[in-house]
Amino acid sequence: MNYNHSGARRGKPKRIVDPSVGTSPSFSQLPHKPYVYSQQVSANNGLPEYGFNMPESSGATTYGFNPSTPSLSSQRQSSLQSPYPPPNLPSPDTGFSGPQFATQLLNEPLVTNMAMKYGDALVGTGKQQFEKYVPITALKYYFAVDTDYVFVKLALLIFPFTQKDWSVKYEQDVPLQPRYEKNAPDMYIPTMAFLTYVVMAGFSLGTQERFSPEQLGVIASSALAWGLIELLVHTITLYVMNLETSLRTFDLVAYCGYKYVGINAALLLSLIFRRFGYYIVLIYYSISLAFFLIRSLKLRVIPEGHTSYTATGNKRRLYFILFVASLQPFLMWWLSYHLIQ
Repeated sequence: MNYNHSGARRGKPKRIVDPSVGTSPSFSQLPHKPYVYSQQVSANNGLPEYGFNMPESSGATTYGFNPSTPSLSSQRQSSLQSPYPPPNLPSPDTGFSGPQFATQLLNEPLVTNMAMKYGDALVGTGKQQFEKYVPITALKYYFAVDTDYVFVKLALLIFPFTQKDWSVKYEQDVPLQPRYEKNAPDMYIPTMAFLTYVVMAGFSLGTQERFSPEQLGVIASSALAWGLIELLVHTITLYVMNLETSLRTFDLVAYCGYKYVGINAALLLSLIFRRFGYYIVLIYYSISLAFFLIRSLKLRVIPEGHTSYTATGNKRRLYFILFVASLQPFLMWWLSYHLIQ
């Protein structure tokens, strides 16, 4: 095979010093801008494209932005189509989310100890502020009862005529708790009797087809209002009469709250015997409660063996006891007469 080298070249070979000559404008023709090596105007959208402008050849290495390299967004789109994730893409779940960070923070022992100490300090401050207005320690005494005390005290309220000893025993100048002393006043029976009164009132109205949910709120609020008025009247009476007694505010609340036991019994009998059963129970319990209050308050208002009390002062104390005892039957009737048919 013969090769004709003479016909392959028709002219004198030209040596090209700069390979970029002829493919791009000269450096002198480019607009002078700082920090820009090459600027070309795209034919598609007219936006400037910055970077190093190098000739495209098979053996040349390009620098700057390579339009042939797929972007990060295109790689992620392609990864959605591929069953295997790309190896070098940053994961969006590299950091902790909000709930995970809070959970991890709370699991730290230092943070947990600080939170517990702050919570204990906050609870202690709130307890001190609350005890300024509501004596929690005193309330614990009036609710220190058991089942035996409740049955014995209810029996004493219903039939107090055979009771001989009405004094409250003391231990180191502190009265015994109601669970150990049946003559001590308590708040458990009045509280439960008041709640039972609201339920019995709704049941009585329901049997008469007069029940509505709003009436329960009216009955409960009116009973509480009358209780506050009664307590205020007794306190003012003691102040006006200038009587020094060993009665406390919760003692008066307890003694005046025993009337709800008779109201509940009267409403229960009224469901069977109507008005006849209601008035029979109301009259009997009024007598037994008045007897109970006179004997119980006498040792709290007129203590035995107290030499500083005069005859005039004792008479005023007796009037106060009779006033409290006689007011209970009227309030029993006032709070329950509209609930019977």
